[in-house]
Amino acid sequence: MAESLTNTDETKHWYVMRVTYQRELSAKKKLDTIGVESFVPMKSVKRLMANGKTTNKEESALHNYIFVHSSNEKIDEIKQNYIPWLRYAMSHTSEGNVIKMIVPDKQMYDFIAIAGNDNEKITYLSHDEVALAAGDCVRIINGPFKGVEGKFIKVKKQRGRCVVVRIDGITAVATATIPARFVEKIL
Repeated sequence: MAESLTNTDETKHWYVMRVTYQRELSAKKKLDTIGVESFVPMKSVKRLMANGKTTNKEESALHNYIFVHSSNEKIDEIKQNYIPWLRYAMSHTSEGNVIKMIVPDKQMYDFIAIAGNDNEKITYLSHDEVALAAGDCVRIINGPFKGVEGKFIKVKKQRGRCVVVRIDGITAVATATIPARFVEKIL
C-alpha cells in the first residue's frame, strides 16, 4: 500500500483531470489509497443482462473525467509515480492562452452536494444543453440541497424549475424540481 502524500492546504485546488479508457474509478481508488481527495460523479444505469433481465449498475456520469483536490506539484508527483495516464483538462482563456481547468471550491462543493446525493433525482446535462445566461442566481434555503448556489432555470424535458450547478466546458448537474419557496435570489 502506498504511503499518504502530504499537501499544504493553501495550494490546493479542484483540478479537472482526464483519464484514458474510462479509468476514472480506477484513478479514484488509487487517489483514495494515497490520501488525495477526489470526486467522480456517478449515475445509475439500467443494463440488459445476457439472460434478458435488467439490472441497475452504477457508472461514472462523466466518462474520462475526475476532479482532484490537491496542489499542482502533488498532482505532477502523482502523475509521475502513481497514475501516469492522469492528464490535466485544459481550457482557453479569452486571450487565447491554454490553462489547466480549476473549479472554485464553493462551486465544486455545490456540484458534489447535488451530484453526490443518491437519494434525490438529478439530471446531468452537457454544457451545450444549458444556457445559463438567463435565470436568476439562487441559493437553496430548504430541503436536501440547502446551501447550494446555482441558476434557477427551466430544464428541457422537466416540468418545474431546477437549480443547476455548472462546471464550465464540462457538464452541469440539475437538481430535481425545486419549489420556488425553497430558493432565495442572490446577487
